[in-house]
Amino acid sequence: PSAGPSAAPPFSGPVGYTTPPPPVTTSTSGGFPKWIIAVALVAVAAIGIGVAVVISDGDDTTTDAPRDSSLTTVTAPSSTTPATGDQPSTSDTTAGTTAGTGDPAPTTVVTAPPNANEVAGAPAGQRGTIGSPVPAGEIADIGAGWRLQVLDTIGDATALIAAENQFNDPPPPGSQFTLVRVALGYFGKDEPVSAFQPTISAVGTDHTELDNYCGVIPEEMPIFRDVFAGGVLVGNLCFITTAADVPVLKLYGVGDYFDGGGEVFLATGPTSAPPMAPLLGPRPDGAALDERTNATSLGTSAVVGEGWSIAVTGPARDITPAVLAENSFNEPPPDGYVFVGVDVTYSFAGGGSGSTFDVTAKAVGDGNVELDGNACGVVPGGLDPFADVFDGGTISGVLCFVVPAGQSITLYATASYDLAPVYFATA
Repeated sequence: PSAGPSAAPPFSGPVGYTTPPPPVTTSTSGGFPKWIIAVALVAVAAIGIGVAVVISDGDDTTTDAPRDSSLTTVTAPSSTTPATGDQPSTSDTTAGTTAGTGDPAPTTVVTAPPNANEVAGAPAGQRGTIGSPVPAGEIADIGAGWRLQVLDTIGDATALIAAENQFNDPPPPGSQFTLVRVALGYFGKDEPVSAFQPTISAVGTDHTELDNYCGVIPEEMPIFRDVFAGGVLVGNLCFITTAADVPVLKLYGVGDYFDGGGEVFLATGPTSAPPMAPLLGPRPDGAALDERTNATSLGTSAVVGEGWSIAVTGPARDITPAVLAENSFNEPPPDGYVFVGVDVTYSFAGGGSGSTFDVTAKAVGDGNVELDGNACGVVPGGLDPFADVFDGGTISGVLCFVVPAGQSITLYATASYDLAPVYFATA
């Protein structure tokens, strides 16, 4: 039986804008394999999101998590269109919101008292137990600055996932695929961090872990995006369940296993609640405030590590028409979004040679979530991402990002995992 609507969720990505979001690049899995979690724990690389579901009938109590901010009220965005990649979405465009409880959607988010490790304005969150999980639609504090919220559940999404990709395998006999739509927000002061950092595990009716590999799923949570303080992502998680699991399905998450906060449990099910509201713009108490607001100016070269330097050589500009004319297979950006091009020059002075593949360049906007830099298609004059550059050499080209129309962006880049990113103004 289905515990939610039968329609596929409309998008995945960040929350809080009045324009729709860009599409998230489809990944090849609907969950997070165990080997990835193991590698993440060993590497301690700020990459780690797993997913967990628990079935239990205990009667532990739900308690409030340590709170952070200032007992003020933050008005949630009024947008009714979802965003992807760098903007959060609102509930009436997410799957299942029309099959919610019928209660009016909340318009405010209560914040909690100041917390030294979180930015002001972070939403208050609860810490649920197995027997008394955080109710679906309400916000859980899973630790390390992370908030998790269940938005909807599709109990039997097997047909949806089969239709998503012809190479998806069916679930084992007697099983089904279950989609749980969630909002994941980050309100810690350290930034940026990867949305793969939180860990969410899964168990079933017999208290053993539920498999979370479903193949290619619709609107999968974009877990490989960077998130800055105040950013919120929305997307789907998938589990292999039985019909008996669905009515009592629970998620549990840990923001950071090394933080020592323990698991926090959340009930699943359809809700009419909107995603938690993001905090827009660089946060005054975020670690990257100075770098984002005092970024390297246009035309100025800055060292990004391993012998590489970068300069943004011209202001960011709308290159949507040029991209669409470049290749007939290029798809247009979502409504309300544009393809933004940034002219850059990479210089190498590390001796021998280096590859541009070793340089990671990203962009962030007011949504405090990494903008999608892989969805433009074939870009005219695009920077060659695999070029060899020898000592003393330079290479120039265009980087392209999917950006809400009218929004300014900041580029950030590094050529070494040991170095913090360097920020570049694009205007």
